[in-house]
Amino acid sequence: MKRNFKIKIEIDSSADVPEVIIKTKEETDLTREIVSYFEKYTEHDRVTIEAVRDNVTCQISQSDIMRLYLEDRKIIICSTGGEYHTRSALRDLESILDGDWFVRISRSEIINLNYVASFDISIKGTTKVIFEDGSYSWVSRRMVRPVQQRLAVLARKGGKRND
Repeated sequence: MKRNFKIKIEIDSSADVPEVIIKTKEETDLTREIVSYFEKYTEHDRVTIEAVRDNVTCQISQSDIMRLYLEDRKIIICSTGGEYHTRSALRDLESILDGDWFVRISRSEIINLNYVASFDISIKGTTKVIFEDGSYSWVSRRMVRPVQQRLAVLARKGGKRND
C-alpha cells in the first residue's frame, strides 16, 4: 500500500518547541500511526534511568543507552557518555525501556537495536551482535528466535531509527 503525504517545515524564531500539525480530510490508520509515533517519540526521551559513575548519580536518557548487562552482580549501562552502574534489576529496566528498540539477547543482557551495526552469523550456531562503536556481544541460543522476530517486525514497520 502506497502512503502519500507531504512534509512541510516552517522556521519560526518565536517557536519554543517544534509543533506538529496534521492536516487531513479524515482520521485514518496513517494519521493514527503518525500521532502514535510522535507520542511514543516524546515518551521515549522522557524515560530516564538513574545511574552512578565515579560516585556521582545522574539520569541517563534511554535514547543514549547502547546496552545493559549484568557483570559481577552489578548492572552495567553502556551509553554514549560512557559506562555507568545502576541498582535497578535488569527485569525492571526491561519493563520501562522502549520495547520496540530494546531487546533481551540473554538472561544477563539487553541491547538497543538503534546502536547495532550488524549481526554476524558466520560461526555456526552463534549470533554475534556488533555495535556501532566496534564492541560486540553474543545472542544466547534461546533468544535467537525472539530477536529474529523483533527484527522482522521492525523491518515490516520500515526499520526507522529514533535519531
